[in-house]
Amino acid sequence: MAYQQLSQVVALDTERPESDALSRLSMLALTSGLRSGLSADALRYHFLAEQLSEVVFHLDGSGRLTFLGPAWTSLSGQSVEEVLGKSLVEVMHPEDRPRVQAVLDALAARVQASFRLELRLMAASGPLWVELAAHSSPTGEGEVLGTLADLTEHRQMQARLQLSDRLATLGMLVPGFAHDMNNPLAFMLANLDYLLSSMEGVAGGTAPERVAEWREALGEVREGAERLRQIIGQLRSFRADSNQGPVDLNQVLDGVGQMVASTLRSRGRLVRDYGARVLVAGNEGGLRQAFLNLVLHAVLALPEGDTEDNEVRLVTREDGEGHVVVEVHDTGAAIPPDVLPRLFEPFFSLRGTEAGPGPVLSVCRDILRGLGGSISVTSSQERGTVFRVTLPMAS
Repeated sequence: MAYQQLSQVVALDTERPESDALSRLSMLALTSGLRSGLSADALRYHFLAEQLSEVVFHLDGSGRLTFLGPAWTSLSGQSVEEVLGKSLVEVMHPEDRPRVQAVLDALAARVQASFRLELRLMAASGPLWVELAAHSSPTGEGEVLGTLADLTEHRQMQARLQLSDRLATLGMLVPGFAHDMNNPLAFMLANLDYLLSSMEGVAGGTAPERVAEWREALGEVREGAERLRQIIGQLRSFRADSNQGPVDLNQVLDGVGQMVASTLRSRGRLVRDYGARVLVAGNEGGLRQAFLNLVLHAVLALPEGDTEDNEVRLVTREDGEGHVVVEVHDTGAAIPPDVLPRLFEPFFSLRGTEAGPGPVLSVCRDILRGLGGSISVTSSQERGTVFRVTLPMAS
């Protein structure tokens, strides 16, 4: 009984507002009274459970929760008293319950002394991945002691590492792909140019309207081939390099615009609002990666289908103090105020897609800081979102 009463008191005490001093004093007095009935060893373990970020729990011989550390509320969004007395199996995702029951049965039968599983907890906000660590109690009465740890950040990191590995592999293969594709494209372009230039002589007595149609069709084919050549060129240049030197930011942004064109096509339009030609000292590959993440983030902020009213606007200008300012505007939904401070956290991604996590803006910040630059963001429902990058001009 002491476990259950102490769990409830600890939970209530952590949820009381600071202004309710009298209630807090009453709770502390009740807590002290309950603790006074515990042994010194039990008090030590209770204190440790209250300090850990993991949720410490105790199950009786029938698998029901008799103690939960106060971290339970922040993890699950539920109060401790809501779940005390329930089976551990009940608070797990229905698909994972058989695994949890199997673990408890094995512990009860002393087939194994401890287990670690990754499974889903039914939190207030929905399923939440946690690591369950369960251990047989040394009392020999079928009790179980264990912890629940939030795996959200761990899983995000795993997803990022897997994505990075795929991109690294792709980066190694792209030069070979680009070379193999570039050669036939060069033949196509050369032959199309030849056909266009000799069309008049070959057509002979064909009607002029027919010849014009042929020329238009060949021109469209050539335009498509030229577009492929440009895309391949951008892929070949999108790789890590250590060269430092003057970089034309307008050209970098043009290349990024070409790379996001297919994603942007169904969402809106790209507007270029460039000032004078501006050069910065830096790494072209790093700058391309930073601005690709920023522009892709802006593109994904636009809803599908509304191509007339939505746009991504790229602005470059000098600030008159030796810096270049680049702004990436989008007309999408505003970023929630509570999310803004997290945008540049490692592994945090706001704009995910069906293909996987969205761009990570902490990468942009780190690249830009390494070049002596800075980045800031503003967002509102009326004006959309603006990322503002400042970089020192090349001397």
